[in-house]
Amino acid sequence: MSDETITTQPETPQEPISTPEQPTEIVQPDQTAQIPVNEPFAEPETHPEQAKPVLEQTQSKLSLARELLIKARNAIQFRKRKKLDRVMTLFLKQSKITNDEVEKLLHVSDKTAERYLNILEKENKIRQVGKTGKGVYYVKI
Repeated sequence: MSDETITTQPETPQEPISTPEQPTEIVQPDQTAQIPVNEPFAEPETHPEQAKPVLEQTQSKLSLARELLIKARNAIQFRKRKKLDRVMTLFLKQSKITNDEVEKLLHVSDKTAERYLNILEKENKIRQVGKTGKGVYYVKI
């Protein structure tokens, strides 16, 4: 074998492969406008003349809503009174009636029929015979 020396060249720092140069942006920290503590926000000025129409509109809306509620309540009471009258006409056909008969006549639930019968009982138009169960019936006074 021969004595061959391998000579190595001293390493030189290699530059990274560069890409096409892009302009670099200088990013500065966010700057926000700050309102000094001693300066309050400016509130819009309102004059009494401007506030009056808004108040009138609100009152008119409330009065309209009240009127609608009164009309609705009256309509409900009218329908209920018609049903109570139908129950009373049932006494023209028979002398005693039960809760089940009122349910079928008015197409209402058991509890609603009971409420109607209780209303008529409080008005002293009918009287309940029996306390609870199937044996309870109502007679006209």
